[in-house]
Amino acid sequence: MVEILDTTLREGEQTPYVNFQVEEKMEIARRLDLIGVEMIEAGDPSVSPNVAAAIEKIAGLKLKAEIVAHSMATRSGIKKASDLGADRVAVFYATSKIHLESKTNRSQDEAIDIVREHVQYARSLGLKVRYTPEDATRTDFDFLVQICNAAIEAGADRISYADTLGIMQPHSMHENILKLREKLLPCKIDLHCHDDLGLALANAMAGIRGGADCIHTTVNSMGERTGIPDLSTTIVAFHQLEGEHKYDLTQLVSLASYVEKVSGFFSAPNKPITGQNAFSHKSGVHTNGVLKNPSTYESINPELVGRERKIVIDKYTGKRAVVSRLEEYGITVSDEELQRIVDEIKNIGDERKLLFDTDIVEIAEQVTGKVIDAIPRDIHAIVQIEAESHIYTSLVVRRMRNFKNVSSVYEITGDYDINSVVKARDVHELNNLIEEIRTIPGVKQTETRLILKKYAVKNGNSKEQ
Repeated sequence: MVEILDTTLREGEQTPYVNFQVEEKMEIARRLDLIGVEMIEAGDPSVSPNVAAAIEKIAGLKLKAEIVAHSMATRSGIKKASDLGADRVAVFYATSKIHLESKTNRSQDEAIDIVREHVQYARSLGLKVRYTPEDATRTDFDFLVQICNAAIEAGADRISYADTLGIMQPHSMHENILKLREKLLPCKIDLHCHDDLGLALANAMAGIRGGADCIHTTVNSMGERTGIPDLSTTIVAFHQLEGEHKYDLTQLVSLASYVEKVSGFFSAPNKPITGQNAFSHKSGVHTNGVLKNPSTYESINPELVGRERKIVIDKYTGKRAVVSRLEEYGITVSDEELQRIVDEIKNIGDERKLLFDTDIVEIAEQVTGKVIDAIPRDIHAIVQIEAESHIYTSLVVRRMRNFKNVSSVYEITGDYDINSVVKARDVHELNNLIEEIRTIPGVKQTETRLILKKYAVKNGNSKEQ
């Protein structure tokens, strides 16, 4: 059975421009615990007072997951981990030749002595210990075995095999873990795989098959450079491919969305499981198949992770997809009318990038000669924006003023930095506008409020409009 250690609060916060607040870290930890991950790496207490405070508060939540603090091989860092109430300390010390010679200026024998001393010290404080040989995949194998066994003899019960540069291939990872499992004293093996070549999850799964026990993940694949395996993708892959059903998949999407919101680190639309397009279908062949039997083009039932299937209507669309969309609005058309609607959709699709449901309804109105009152139109809303602390608010305002749907923009005081009034033809256009606003560099989060009534005010008298 695979175990998951999620390190969003440590590795994930090392993502450029990401800085979680203490309360946000606590909320992420709670949500991770609901999913059922075995371990939560809460941070390195030596980094800053806020990181230390978060570790202490998370440890105080008394979650089911084991709380891990990260530390270099220093007594001060290990002592802090103990004082803050962590269950385990992850002691890391580099082992590759380039790191020993260029970074630590230590010999192999000196490295072994340092690791042994600090693992023993952590154990003397009552902490469980994981030893991480940083850059393990570029380390001489015999020396790797020697230093890991020294750590195990000193009291470590877990070794983290770190592919720090993301250079492994699945077949090599499998072979290395097989050999490592054979040579190491009894312990559990963690896998910390970076994604520099896009192979992190494949490497991790190969390592598990080779005899490793645990995969390190982050929410939304956050981390140094290109990050490490994504929590959602990892859990669902093991659920679907390996029959691992112990985690709560229904919590994955909401956690991913929350982390996007508080980190400002947004996933690509085509990201597996949680990406906007993960369960979207576009071409006529695909939509026809999936509407008849979803398993024709879906290996995962979207309901499994709390998602819904989306059929995209544009120039690639077939008749069945259009019928399905019209039925959603209670619209019935003849075969001849359907063909004319599809032809017009293709014509419009050639002329512009996006086609909204209001366009489809309008086309149906033109073809059938009937007025179809199915979608609310002419929407006005107030969109409030919180900007990142390191960004000048005026830069965001400048970008906002370029949107044609934005009628006014104000810099304000309070919880939000910017207030804007926007107008849209319908809810779909409004949603697309909000998504565009969220992509502006420096926008941390938004809050949208629909305007229900508008009043003209003159000489102290108001009149509803």
